[in-house]
Amino acid sequence: MMRKQRGVAIITAVLTAALVTTLAVAIAWRQQLWFRQLENQFDLAEARGIARASINLARLTLRDDARNNQIDHQLEPWNIPIPAIPVETGRVGGRLLEQQGRFNLNNVVQNGVLNEAGFAAFQRLLQTLGLPLDIANALVDWQDADSLTRYPGGAEDVEYLAMPEAYRAANRSLLDIQGLSRIRGFTPEVIAKLEPLVSVLPQSTPVNVNFAGPEVLSAIIPGLSVSAAQGVVAKRAGKYFKSVEEFKLALPQQLQATVSLEAISIQSRYFISEVDAHFGRVNMSFQALLERKNDQIPRIVWLRRR
Repeated sequence: MMRKQRGVAIITAVLTAALVTTLAVAIAWRQQLWFRQLENQFDLAEARGIARASINLARLTLRDDARNNQIDHQLEPWNIPIPAIPVETGRVGGRLLEQQGRFNLNNVVQNGVLNEAGFAAFQRLLQTLGLPLDIANALVDWQDADSLTRYPGGAEDVEYLAMPEAYRAANRSLLDIQGLSRIRGFTPEVIAKLEPLVSVLPQSTPVNVNFAGPEVLSAIIPGLSVSAAQGVVAKRAGKYFKSVEEFKLALPQQLQATVSLEAISIQSRYFISEVDAHFGRVNMSFQALLERKNDQIPRIVWLRRR
């Protein structure tokens, strides 16, 4: 009997030891997991903080630039991307992207009404890129205040509500480039072709001719071919246009008197600040649209993760 009791005691002791070991391992694992989560939260906070600090540094840089000169061009120091550099326990890098060297899609409709010059310019850009001209009507319908469908290619509430995932036309200006994906005809392939050459800004803007590529210049200046626009761009290589008049003189002579001064500029008001932050296991990318007025610190129009 005593032998049986001792056997039971040994088995009980072994089971108890196994249970305690299992609990200890589970507690240690949970503690390690908790520490990892804590580290991730700390790294996340660090990444967010340094990203916001980087965007604020970009804002100050643009303010100082405006105080030093009134011409924005590709040779300016702020136009050079900053590679990832060590910062405290992580790395951060980024760049400033000027936005008025692109065609502003919100120039097509202003205050809910079609802007004929902006519409024609967008159609010329589409033609240059080999994209369907009909999607220009779809863009107008998405932005204008009325509910009348433009043909061909337009779409208003009637067309969008008939789709499998029904929704209505926005009837307002675009907020960002991602908004194009909801407009009829703007497929991922179309958007990918447009994205390097267009911007979405809160108000109508002229094109900064010191940043604009030949496709954009050809779009905003009627009669200017892409090949002629390439010649104009070549004239600013290694330098920049110091005035609108200097730019006009770089155009073919027959077009110099036809250029609308409202359509072109040598100054920029809108910029996108992109920041990439890496801390521990956390990688974060932020993007902010900045609006600069005169020599004041630019305001943040929107800020989002990429």
